[in-house]
Amino acid sequence: MIWLGIAGLALPSPTPGAVPGANIFSSPLLLSVIVWVPVIMAVAIATMPNPRGRFDTLMKQIAFFTNVGLVFVLWIAYNQFESFLNTPQFAENQPWLAAIGASYHLGVDGPGMTMLLLSGLIGIVAVLASLGIRERVRSYFCLLLLTQASINGAIVARDMFVLILFWSAAAVPIALLILGWGGPRRNAATWRLVGYWGLGTGALVIATMALYAATGGTTFDMDVLLKVGNISPRVQVIVGLLIIIAAATRLPLFPFHGWARDLYAEAPIGVTVVVAGTATRLGAYLLLRALVAAEPLAANLLAPLLAALAVLTVGYAAVAALRMVDIRHSAAYLAMIPGGITAFGLAALSPLSIAGAVFSLFAGGLAAALIVGVCATLAERAQSRSLLVLGGLAPRMPILTWLLIIGGLAVLGVPLLATFPADLMTFFGSFKTQPIGAFAVAAGLAVAAVALAMLLRRVLFGVPNPDAPGVSDASLGESWYLGLLAGALLWVGIFPGGPKLPGTDSPIFDPGLTKTMSAGISEMASPYDMPAPTPAPAPGAGQ
Repeated sequence: MIWLGIAGLALPSPTPGAVPGANIFSSPLLLSVIVWVPVIMAVAIATMPNPRGRFDTLMKQIAFFTNVGLVFVLWIAYNQFESFLNTPQFAENQPWLAAIGASYHLGVDGPGMTMLLLSGLIGIVAVLASLGIRERVRSYFCLLLLTQASINGAIVARDMFVLILFWSAAAVPIALLILGWGGPRRNAATWRLVGYWGLGTGALVIATMALYAATGGTTFDMDVLLKVGNISPRVQVIVGLLIIIAAATRLPLFPFHGWARDLYAEAPIGVTVVVAGTATRLGAYLLLRALVAAEPLAANLLAPLLAALAVLTVGYAAVAALRMVDIRHSAAYLAMIPGGITAFGLAALSPLSIAGAVFSLFAGGLAAALIVGVCATLAERAQSRSLLVLGGLAPRMPILTWLLIIGGLAVLGVPLLATFPADLMTFFGSFKTQPIGAFAVAAGLAVAAVALAMLLRRVLFGVPNPDAPGVSDASLGESWYLGLLAGALLWVGIFPGGPKLPGTDSPIFDPGLTKTMSAGISEMASPYDMPAPTPAPAPGAGQ
């Protein structure tokens, strides 16, 4: 069975194999295209004339087709990706600030390609979710494209100086989007976001400068800066703590989650989708890159701390969702759960749990984006966010009903959805290294299941409220953007290794996410690969 095959995934070094059509598309400028084309199109939108808003629709179309073009490029790169290579692919490395050792160095491996696919899909979804914007359309879509460019830049950066620039830049357009188009509490949401993300950026800067000084102060290149074998254990632990703080503010993990509820409740729907789907996943991606893959000593020492933060995040989010009376607040807490599971997979430090965490970057991002998106859309269509008012909506909102159910089940990681193989690998890989934490996370998921059941019963299947405002089901655009998220969860959940013809092992047109993400994981996980036990000598042997 496919699930048992995934559960047994040990992710050894992949064996080279022929890739159909390989090397057709291997331009070294591919990653620059993905990063800078959104910036160029944002500038084009910002400078084009728009008398009396006549070209608002054209600006939306430019943003949409920009993302469609990027996904087309990513899909070709995904199919040409050499899954048996552990080194970064599509690499670009040009001197930039030679005086301090910073270079324009980009590259992508399996986890990076997984994140880029997620970012491309979320980019299309965010534009579709933003088609209802009517005020200051030019500014909104410029900022949305700049957000996507910053996230893509942080994913592909192979120089810590460049990473810090993109990491910190992502907060600026997101904060402006909330301030300009958010709800009544947008000011509080913005300043909470700036405060927490600013703290994380400061921690990342200090960690980077500590590594820079410890390695001789000659380069910011990750291939040098994150090879910390000659750095003292004390410095490694300090840097590891700072990396955890930076990641926890972005993911978010308890107790650095204070910005999440207000942002998901007050931001425009397109912005909530981007933040929940990709911007927050950068926190786990940083943990993978700068802690798990770079500092095995610090990772082993700090694993209990990271596991505790992950367990607290899942448990706290589940209990908080149980107590909320605002549907967007409930969705905000439910969206924290996939991030906690991802962090726990990284804390378990086994090859299988690390693979599960990488899979969870993609699947958890989709699940978080879907749950916050569908709850925000439902609140708009029902003209109320209060769970005390909403009730019995299933007969009047059939499309949103199914999408809300799929989103909730994706958060829990049920079979047939992409979060299931991700969670399965995480839990199977953590039982030996973090057994207590694994059971604690499972208990948190049980509480989350109760919270979700109560939410569904009250909102969808409860007694209709005669005093509630009128409701309507999702529009065509809303059905498309939510349907893309749900469809991706189902597709990857059913075909994690790509669809295959009966009797063959070669995927038809999708090489499979599990195959692509494996490039580089074996090298990252090698310091944590437990040696096979030595068999005891047979009685009487050697006599």
